[in-house]
Amino acid sequence: MKKKKIIIVTSRFPFPLDKGDKLRIYHQIKYLSINHHIHLIAINTGPKIIREHIHEVNKYCQNLTIIRLHTFTIIYNLISAFWNREPLQVGYFYSKKIHIQIKKIIKSENPDWCYSQLIRTSKYLEDEKNNIIDYMDALSKGIERRIQKFPFLIRPLIKHEFHVTKKYETYIFNKFKKHTIITENDRNFIQHIDNEKINIIPNGVNTRFFQPLEKVNKKYDIVFVGNMSYPPNIEAAIYICKQILPILKKSYKNCNVLIGGTNPHPSIRELQSSNIYISGWVDDIRQLYASGRIFVAPMFIGTGLQNKLLEAMAMGVPCVTTKLANKALLADKSQIMIANNADEFAKSCIKILKNPQVYNNLSNEGLQFVKKRYDWKKINNNLSSLFN
Repeated sequence: MKKKKIIIVTSRFPFPLDKGDKLRIYHQIKYLSINHHIHLIAINTGPKIIREHIHEVNKYCQNLTIIRLHTFTIIYNLISAFWNREPLQVGYFYSKKIHIQIKKIIKSENPDWCYSQLIRTSKYLEDEKNNIIDYMDALSKGIERRIQKFPFLIRPLIKHEFHVTKKYETYIFNKFKKHTIITENDRNFIQHIDNEKINIIPNGVNTRFFQPLEKVNKKYDIVFVGNMSYPPNIEAAIYICKQILPILKKSYKNCNVLIGGTNPHPSIRELQSSNIYISGWVDDIRQLYASGRIFVAPMFIGTGLQNKLLEAMAMGVPCVTTKLANKALLADKSQIMIANNADEFAKSCIKILKNPQVYNNLSNEGLQFVKKRYDWKKINNNLSSLFN
């Protein structure tokens, strides 16, 4: 089979793997590079990318272009996007100057496909002939679920962003030849008459990396891991510590909690106490998962498939999460426990902590579930076929 030339445009450099969108595109690039030539164009709005991170991504790319987007341009583009009734998420990452640069690269290389990650980068590739967009998740639905979490004076702006994003997700559908999204649930939130044509490409987990670790001390009863500057994760961590833990301690007095992950928000750091430990960034995130007896994910807002649940289950850690989060995961009651309020979460945790058979069954069934359904290799076979 002849290798295809694929140009991929991302709104962030896909390494280190500290955010869900970076994790997804990193593993997609890694797998696609086996049978295709990849030119990655990564827009960078943060600090300079360090050499080691560039080297890691460069292993899978024939060409790598990093384009710096400066703060002044971002501010100007946000104002323009608001004025033109475009999503601020799109305006933030768009620049006419960068667009010209990307068009020159496309003209020079004449790729077989152009792949846009998220609607954030869609304006750069909407006019290309063979193009694919990865919605990843229904961004507008995530915004809608968070409206009430914002201060009262800001809510009109967030509502505006919700409506224009929802409209834009429908508009951009017609500009791309093929489309992907993480879950069927998210696909249903894209309000296009042909939304059933969007290909479902879930997130996955590297089951050869994330696997049970035998020699790690289970120091914590409850563990939660994620990007701790991301609002849904902040809310979940606070909910564990302030809503679930007090109930748990009535029946399980010495219960302790680990909140782990990159960039802890100040409100997360304030949770630290004698039985709540905040870890921050660690070099090997598996140590965080493995040090907990139960992974608890009270996700009441947000969209898409939770990578944290896939990783915890792949490591044999029993999981408790919400009905909303499991709508994407699609595990059954033998593989995960479902709870939708603090009492239910506490009861589920106590049942697991005090019953070794329940613990072992959830651990084994969850592990087999992700191996069978969510291994990256199996998932990315379906993605690769779209480029053929």
